[in-house]
Amino acid sequence: MVKVTEVEKGKDLSRTERLKERHFSLISNPELSIERAKYVTESYKETEGEPEIIRRAKAIKNVLAKISVNIWPDELIVGSYNGKELGGAFYPDANSRLSIEIEQDLIDDREQDPFSLSPADLREAKEDIIPYWRERTLEDHARERWSEEVNDRVNMIGTGIIFTEVQGIGHIVLNYQKVLKVGLNGIIKEIDGYLSLKEDHKRRDFYDAAKISCRAVIDFAERYAEKAQDLMREEKDEGRRKELEEIARICRKVPAKPAETFYEALQSIYFVNIIARIEDYEASVSIGRLDQILYPYYKGDMEKSRLSREEAQTLLECLYLKLSSITLLLDDLAELAFGGYTTWTNAVVGGIDENGNDATNELSFLALDAREHICLHQPNFGVRLHGGTDPRFFDRVSRSMATGKGKIQVFNDEIIIPLFEEQGITHEDATNYGIIGCVELGSVPGKSFNSADAALFDLPYCLSLALNRGKNDVLSPFRGGGQMGFVTKDPNEFKSIDDVIDAYREQLNYLVALFAEGLEGFAESYAEYHPLPFISSITEDCLKEGKDVTWGGAKYNFTSIQGVGLANVADSLAAIDKLVFKEKKITMDDLVDAIEKNFEGYEPLRQMLINRAPKYGNDDDEVDKYAKRVVEIFSDAWKGHSPDYRGGKYIIGLYAATTNVALGMGDPAFPSGRMYGEPLSVGITPAQGMNTSGPTAALKSAAKIDYKLVGNGGALNLKFNPSSFKGEEGVKRFSSLLKTYFEIGGIHLQCNMVDRKTLLAAKERPEEYKDLIVRPAGYSVYFVQLAPMAQDDIISRTEYQEGEI
Repeated sequence: MVKVTEVEKGKDLSRTERLKERHFSLISNPELSIERAKYVTESYKETEGEPEIIRRAKAIKNVLAKISVNIWPDELIVGSYNGKELGGAFYPDANSRLSIEIEQDLIDDREQDPFSLSPADLREAKEDIIPYWRERTLEDHARERWSEEVNDRVNMIGTGIIFTEVQGIGHIVLNYQKVLKVGLNGIIKEIDGYLSLKEDHKRRDFYDAAKISCRAVIDFAERYAEKAQDLMREEKDEGRRKELEEIARICRKVPAKPAETFYEALQSIYFVNIIARIEDYEASVSIGRLDQILYPYYKGDMEKSRLSREEAQTLLECLYLKLSSITLLLDDLAELAFGGYTTWTNAVVGGIDENGNDATNELSFLALDAREHICLHQPNFGVRLHGGTDPRFFDRVSRSMATGKGKIQVFNDEIIIPLFEEQGITHEDATNYGIIGCVELGSVPGKSFNSADAALFDLPYCLSLALNRGKNDVLSPFRGGGQMGFVTKDPNEFKSIDDVIDAYREQLNYLVALFAEGLEGFAESYAEYHPLPFISSITEDCLKEGKDVTWGGAKYNFTSIQGVGLANVADSLAAIDKLVFKEKKITMDDLVDAIEKNFEGYEPLRQMLINRAPKYGNDDDEVDKYAKRVVEIFSDAWKGHSPDYRGGKYIIGLYAATTNVALGMGDPAFPSGRMYGEPLSVGITPAQGMNTSGPTAALKSAAKIDYKLVGNGGALNLKFNPSSFKGEEGVKRFSSLLKTYFEIGGIHLQCNMVDRKTLLAAKERPEEYKDLIVRPAGYSVYFVQLAPMAQDDIISRTEYQEGEI
């Protein structure tokens, strides 16, 4: 990792290196744009009384017709969803809390992820935009549908609940292939065919809205063509003038018409991607199988000598840079859980095709080369692997991970494809899966509508309730006691670990029911007030059915909830089983008292819990069985609430973003020995510092989980000292480790190849480490842009040293 301050400013940099330098000059102080908010609000004021889906389409049309259009120096891929070179957008129609923060002038000086906002924009937001949306936001509409209890719990620390849909849905892989193949003109023609049929008013409104949206996107691209032509007339450099001429030609062609070249395909993909963000929400609008989508265009260009490999890599790097220019504005509570100026835009390469053959191609290698060379925090880059993966590509991926150069993650096709089929997805569709956001599964590009990160669920919170008859007076001091769960047995009446598990299940089921009520309220509010006609126009079955994606129009529908703190529950159950029931070293009364007092006066007992009880992540069946059991309980609880509002399934995932820090702030001490306020464990990763038997043991523990129950995937994050895999022998050791893990049933792996010394130095001198990328959960982020507690969480994780592998 080269420190930013050591870059030679006078050096002749390549185009993408120059763009990368500008990226780092902007991302430390990103701008907040109110343009989307302004033009959405303007349109809604003018369309009162019209059908909501038509209002939505006209609002997006107004944004696309008026938002600032800029093409910045060196850019080859163009477009902005907010009019800024790098920055975030404001969605006043969704989140009430964020509007309050802006009104109180808190955005530009908050500790985590501040945004600069001009005085004029701030005044306009306060006077013209925010007042219109009072009691009209999606959050407001959802709250009208919730019980008092759900309303009380939402967005409060110490209640076990985080709803991400309060910001928007996002979290989708779009049907880029269809747009590339037929263009939006082709989709408009398809819509016209349905409009010619006699339909009810709701369906006709849907088709009208879809058509308005597609035409607005075409006009938006035309605005970029005109901008390129304007710049071309003023440009003195002949080379740049030719580039602008080509940009103008391409923007006039795509996405209106089918793409024919690699460059056209990339530009079309980016336009479609940012339009979806404008229509819905910034987060996790992902790319899918980048190498499979683009390979026909790359191959065609190479065969006709229209493109060199180097030029193709530059274009890919330009796409990655554009994806890195999108930053997410969240409210202050959400920033604790999802901080780091990222949008979790996922792209994946590799995997098998529908016939079971290895799908690796030349573009799989090239996309990884581009990732390593530019290596920004976006896109969140993944690789699909299987037993028949091209050995050269497997070695290339292993090298990237072992050296830490690409900051990539890997997924196991042989586990994930059957998992998809278990959810009712056809084999053909399952083989084409993409990854959303962090590690979210359930996505068939262009055929599924996944609220793939609908909520995050505090798994150990339910155990804390089980140890106090559903009351929270031993829990977070952020709340003042009271009945927060089901009334279960007095802990002193527990006769065995089965009694503890039964109480845990009852508490979890109680909290799941509250989550389900909240998610139904959101889904109904989206369908009524926030339909998505453009996204629907390119999602399979929506046009055929005449139904928006929010109405259940997609071929596949899911709502996904992520469990956080799995290892904490497993470790706690194992400790209770061994030390309270089997060995009787600790009484239940003493254990509950110690938890209530955060182990003050009970340090010897705490050390016993830590050192005498088994811990998940060490290949010990006595504790790993509890991790597996908790997953089964969590999955069963959600099965009882299917179908969801859109007629699909509720499915679970196991990852955290940085919600393990946010949720941990409100959780009490645990029977595992973890103290009040400390971060929870992440995904399927062992608890911080508890995996002491080496990485192979951690991988074996993770592989024991029944992933057919985990329809949205799980994140395993290990940290290694960079010396662990030095040289060719080190790369071979890592390759062997990865291959064995996937052979025994592992689903996912990502690694932080960074030592504690570097992390501490970056925390102390952030200006020297602006490009230090880490993976806190299932995504990449610049370490220096994480909150101090999230930084400390990564520093505290077990660091495997050379010789432990």
